[in-house]
Amino acid sequence: VAKLTTLKSTYALATTPVDEEPWPGRALIWEKREPYFYARSTADGRIVIGGEDEDFVDPAARNALIDVKSRTLMRKLRELLPHLDGRQIKRGLTDGMVSPAFQWAGTFAETEDGLPYIGTLPLWPEVHFALGYGGNGITFSMIAAGIIRDAVLGHADESARLFKFERASGG
Repeated sequence: VAKLTTLKSTYALATTPVDEEPWPGRALIWEKREPYFYARSTADGRIVIGGEDEDFVDPAARNALIDVKSRTLMRKLRELLPHLDGRQIKRGLTDGMVSPAFQWAGTFAETEDGLPYIGTLPLWPEVHFALGYGGNGITFSMIAAGIIRDAVLGHADESARLFKFERASGG
């Protein structure tokens, strides 16, 4: 039996609000390095950053690393945007500098080829699976919804073959 997915732990945080837009246009910043790093701003002036993925061990081990991973993410944010070091907190809530207000971790599954598995299995022909989205859950969940809807209605979906479980065994 082929191993279908690999579990990964991922880490993220949202900062305290900053006094002005941290970069023009509220664009998403994504660094492709390993481990990847991303940053985006929110309407209330916070910066959400994440990355530092690693192999999942168990929830307790993952959660024990939240503080360490948050410090690493903040260091990367300051390297990317050094002007943030002097930013004061928005609305005078505190005299502190930009710092984590919320931090969290999660687990996701990814497949060897980066595509999710969508469909049924011979052992459970009436159960429709959609799993292994990696970091692309929004996009792949919409694709899965269409494929599963068509399967339930008895319609063929040409894209369904791309996501079949059989590709794990070369079939």
